[in-house]
Amino acid sequence: MTKNSTTATTSPIASTPEAPKLPDRYADESHKLFSKVDVTDPTSEEALRIRNKCVRWILPFLCVGYHLMYVDKQTLGSSSILGILKDAHLTADQYNWLSSLFYVGYLAAEWPQNWALQRFPVAKWLAGNLFVWGSILLLHIPCNSYASFAVVRVLLGITEACIVPAFLLLMSMFFTYDEQSVLMPCMWAIGNSSPITSGLLSYGVLWIDTGSFAPWRWFYVITGLLTIIFAIAVWFLLPDSPLTAHFLGPVERAHAIVRIKGNHSGIEQKHFKRYQFIEAIKDPKTWLFFFHAWSQEMANGLTNQYSLIIKSFGFTTLQTTLLGCVNGLVALFALGTAAIVLARTHNCRAWVSVAAYVPCVVSSIMLVTIPFSERWALIVAIWIRGTGGIPYSVVMVWAANCSAGHTKKTTVIALYHVGYGLGNILSPQLFQPQYRPRYIVTWSVILGVAVILPTFIILVLRWYLQKENARRDALEAQGLVTEVGVLTHDEGDGSKTEKVVDARQLDLTDRQNLAFRYVL
Repeated sequence: MTKNSTTATTSPIASTPEAPKLPDRYADESHKLFSKVDVTDPTSEEALRIRNKCVRWILPFLCVGYHLMYVDKQTLGSSSILGILKDAHLTADQYNWLSSLFYVGYLAAEWPQNWALQRFPVAKWLAGNLFVWGSILLLHIPCNSYASFAVVRVLLGITEACIVPAFLLLMSMFFTYDEQSVLMPCMWAIGNSSPITSGLLSYGVLWIDTGSFAPWRWFYVITGLLTIIFAIAVWFLLPDSPLTAHFLGPVERAHAIVRIKGNHSGIEQKHFKRYQFIEAIKDPKTWLFFFHAWSQEMANGLTNQYSLIIKSFGFTTLQTTLLGCVNGLVALFALGTAAIVLARTHNCRAWVSVAAYVPCVVSSIMLVTIPFSERWALIVAIWIRGTGGIPYSVVMVWAANCSAGHTKKTTVIALYHVGYGLGNILSPQLFQPQYRPRYIVTWSVILGVAVILPTFIILVLRWYLQKENARRDALEAQGLVTEVGVLTHDEGDGSKTEKVVDARQLDLTDRQNLAFRYVL
């Protein structure tokens, strides 16, 4: 973006008839700032300083948020060996349904939550949901039946439907696509290391003796209070966008937006645009991302089964709580490695994701073929599945990066998480009692549907996006791509003025803006 890019003019309009035009009320929120602040591109030193400030202020919240979210989601799985099954008189089928019901609430709330994220300040809406989330965790404590647990599990899913989309929107506002590809695995590494925290908490509460107040109830006390405290911190300290970032000055806020201009995606737009919604629905890549989320999450029923499966190998409750920590260590190492690889390469999201599925293939084959008496070999097979978190974190942010236009981006994110929720509703039902203890059918389905199928989808996605980039490169070589647009302003007396602005201020979709390039 160059200085005076928002200066009113008339002649360029005639010379660039293909430039998009729209009323200024529908422009990206960044236009409001650039109307007040005249700014040039930041120097490399200024851009680095702003990036580091954003990392210091934004990344810790996202990392802690992901970690707490996963600890909270694993409370049911951790509680399964802490006495909750006995205290609530739960059968195996009812326990599986409690896992699914969480995602029934999640699925039902995905659209309204994403609508709210577009209409209201992102961080404030996130904080409110986190506060409610923590309160609902505390409501688990008095529950003593399947019906009561079913209600709080659905409510928990409703509040969680906002969290990951909010994190994705915040990340897209503050960081470039290349930075996001590195930061997302970093955050997911912290999030997926949650079995370490859950395992240690489970081990600790087993030593608390308070009579009828069982250890699993203490687990909910701790996680619920931690989540509420975090929600309060988010409300007061996490900004809603670069436009309101308290740690940046007015010029720095403008520079923070200019710094990510290579995203060709704008920052935020509070008006729902129906045409962008329709474009998202008709876009083939939206559904490729959707089906990846659904298929990949068909293995996520393991989240609430890990403790029960490990214990079924013949380990004690105390041993199981500690052995479960290894899942977190493997995920931390795997995702950390992925972040390093992505930081040192370019457009390797698909290849990193495909490589991460290889250990998952090996794991499924081991779990089907190794004799049940070989418990250490079986638990190693469980552990190496930790690489499966890599494609989830990489492809999720990839879906957001490949969508421009605020309404379209939120729609794509919502649909991705609808697929995520659908997979998580179905996946717990793979662990039916009749398949115990080997779960041969379960591991076979996971191999085909949750490993091989998403690998194929990723390869198709890369081919499709690479082909579209090549088409746009050819159009640009012919001079058929413009990076400016026109904003019209109603003066109130019947007259209108027009401004030529950078196209990134127009909240264009990736299909409208041919200067947009899809990351691979």
